[in-house]
Amino acid sequence: MPALNQKDAIHYIATRQQFTASALSGSTYSLGGGRLGGKELATFEADVNAADYFVYSYGTPIAWHTLNFGWYIVEQKFSPTTSKHQTYTKRAIADSLAGVN
Repeated sequence: MPALNQKDAIHYIATRQQFTASALSGSTYSLGGGRLGGKELATFEADVNAADYFVYSYGTPIAWHTLNFGWYIVEQKFSPTTSKHQTYTKRAIADSLAGVN
């Protein structure tokens, strides 16, 4: 799994490849629900077995992909750094949906 900078991670998220970029990572397997709470945790738990890709910030899933429903992006707010990770993730997902990889 390559180690890269966080901006380079956009390509890896868009193409659903495993990576580590400091506290931001992408994985084809679940690392757990981290700090998710309420509706977000319930959604994660309902989707985890059907998901084929997860994006994590500091061990908390901030987005995941399922073949049946596509991308789910967590709305819950965390730290400023995780907010930056969420922005990169949203950009990557938009790129993937637009066919820009």
